[in-house]
Amino acid sequence: MRSSLLKRLLVVLTLVMILVICVTSCFPVPPVTDGETSEGGTEEEGKDDGNKDDGNKDDGNKDDGNKDEIVTITIAEALELCGEEGNITADRYYIRATIKSVTNAEFGAMVIEDETGSIAVYGTYSEDGSLTYPQLDYQPVKGDEVLLHCILQNYKGTKEVKNARLISYVNNQGKQDISAYTPATIAQARAAEKGDKVLVEGVVARITYATGLKPIGYILVDGTSSIYVYDGDSAQRVSIGNKVKVAGAKDYWILDKEISGAQKFGYGGCNQLTEVTLVSNDNGNSAFDTAWVTESTVKDILETPVSEDITTLIYKVNALVKKVPGSDFVNYYFFDLDNKTSSYAYSQASGADFAWLDEFDGKICTVYLTALNAKSSSTDCFFRFLPVKVEDNNFTFDAKNAPEFALKYYALEQFLDTYVANPNLEVITSVSSDLLGIHGITVSYTSDNEAAVKFTEKEGKLYLECLASGTANVTITATYGDYTKSEVVTIKMVNPEDFDYVNVQAAINAQKNETVTIRGIVGPSLVNRDGFYLIDETGMIAIIVNDMSEFAGLEIGHEVILTGMRDLFHNNNGDHAGQIAITSAVIEANLFGEHEYNTSFFITDKTLADFYALNANEQHCNEVYVVKATIEVQSTPYYTNIKIKSGSTTVSLYCSSAAQYKFLEQFAGQEVTLELAPCNWNNKTYWAGCVLAVITEDGKVYNTLNFDNN
Repeated sequence: MRSSLLKRLLVVLTLVMILVICVTSCFPVPPVTDGETSEGGTEEEGKDDGNKDDGNKDDGNKDDGNKDEIVTITIAEALELCGEEGNITADRYYIRATIKSVTNAEFGAMVIEDETGSIAVYGTYSEDGSLTYPQLDYQPVKGDEVLLHCILQNYKGTKEVKNARLISYVNNQGKQDISAYTPATIAQARAAEKGDKVLVEGVVARITYATGLKPIGYILVDGTSSIYVYDGDSAQRVSIGNKVKVAGAKDYWILDKEISGAQKFGYGGCNQLTEVTLVSNDNGNSAFDTAWVTESTVKDILETPVSEDITTLIYKVNALVKKVPGSDFVNYYFFDLDNKTSSYAYSQASGADFAWLDEFDGKICTVYLTALNAKSSSTDCFFRFLPVKVEDNNFTFDAKNAPEFALKYYALEQFLDTYVANPNLEVITSVSSDLLGIHGITVSYTSDNEAAVKFTEKEGKLYLECLASGTANVTITATYGDYTKSEVVTIKMVNPEDFDYVNVQAAINAQKNETVTIRGIVGPSLVNRDGFYLIDETGMIAIIVNDMSEFAGLEIGHEVILTGMRDLFHNNNGDHAGQIAITSAVIEANLFGEHEYNTSFFITDKTLADFYALNANEQHCNEVYVVKATIEVQSTPYYTNIKIKSGSTTVSLYCSSAAQYKFLEQFAGQEVTLELAPCNWNNKTYWAGCVLAVITEDGKVYNTLNFDNN
């Protein structure tokens, strides 16, 4: 009996062993290989799969197991399952797709696509949901294939994947076909034509960010030059100091709404690479090459015509770093050594991306910076900076440079090229700077034609006088101790009747884009625009300058001859008449004087209610109303504003903050008489106001905003 049972057990065990051998032979487990999932393993059995644990971060592929047990849906089907707004699926679905872009590496937000379409993924996690995207051993990126197990939803009209669990992936990095890209130095890439495909290598010098501190691009530097790489996907995978190779298309970027303004000033856009593939990354910490970088000044960079292709090109300057908090943002400015000439860092994160500059606030530092782009409008185009590297080297001004400093930042800026009347201009004879710790640089002047141009001392002050038609070469000499430097400027005195000019009304009636030369009296400042009102006996017109140096020596009451383009600020949709102005104005000649501007055409028999009722479809921007109103200043933790009120009527003043109407603060809460001009610069369906002056018993208090700022 016992023997029979043993025989039966031996038979059963033998059958089990045979069955195991058969199953193992029929269903082998293929090795995971670089670029292949377990579904398509092609390596020979027993060959090293390249994923041996060597203590490094996993960057291979993850097997999703037996594909026969996984049923996937297409993206088109996923979009259908998202349903109506507010819907969220109770079940999870498998989607196999390719990553089109990673939109936020902090959450693993991405866009995936297959042959049926694309869909956004809001958050990616490990297979069991315990790890977030940044915690994954390998974070799949653009070009990788992924298998996701996810919920689908329609969130406020956006159909998307929610809580995606990463089941498997195929790492396709390093497998891109770059044969169509031409190897180039960064200098060669900068000079390439728009659309050219280039392959460049360099060190990541600075990363740029968007809202939420999302990386969106970086400055790449080699031994020849620098360029901006605009690519959010690769920006999330690189760090400062990484040496990377990228393939991309040469491009020039301008914000869509600024294209017309850029064209007007000849600005070609930000020199950059787009449609980028990150080919390789050494993940190192190299310093970028600065041997090729040009030493310059903030002033020289800002005075470079925007038509010159200098964007994303690094310069080395000495600059005063200033942090300027706003209501809900922070600006970081870079001032030249005159503590006047400056521009600010371009931020898409309200200044949070430049918090690293806080330690340099109020210090003169060595700054490697680039003009990342130029802000363009119909009236102005100026460079904005990206600081690449800042060094606090305990800056000390070299006394031997004092004469050059006095000439460059003060003495040379005093003079116009041409005068049509005797300016009786008091000139600088001494320059000092508390910032630089230098005091008493002397400045002297000599003219080689005193019949036309001479310098006269009156009551201990020195004046420039232009006495007759002619040209003079004026030598300006600055001296500081044993150091001296001279510069020569040419000054011309001409007869004003040599100019062919028209009156203000003729300029108003000119055709859009017509160039006109006008003679008139300089009136009060514009607000939120770089310019002033020009007034004569025929009317008033807004004058906008592109270069604030046009304000040099200019005062309300001067008589000037200027040239500019007759323009109209209008969105062409017919709901308002638009704002007439002269743009790109250049002062041809300043006849000086202390003239009272003409007020004979000012409207004095209307009220603030009449002003408020002005039809925006009718043209009123060249009128001035003399009305009574009370000044109201509004202030909150986030913004300030200023309005004028009379009875139940309130009129907004066109401005960006109440600070632009600082001269009205003394009248806050008081009823005063105002000279008020209707204005509409930003396509509103109503007329806002611009205060020219407050009329008091002692005379007028003028709006001098731009004159003060200059």
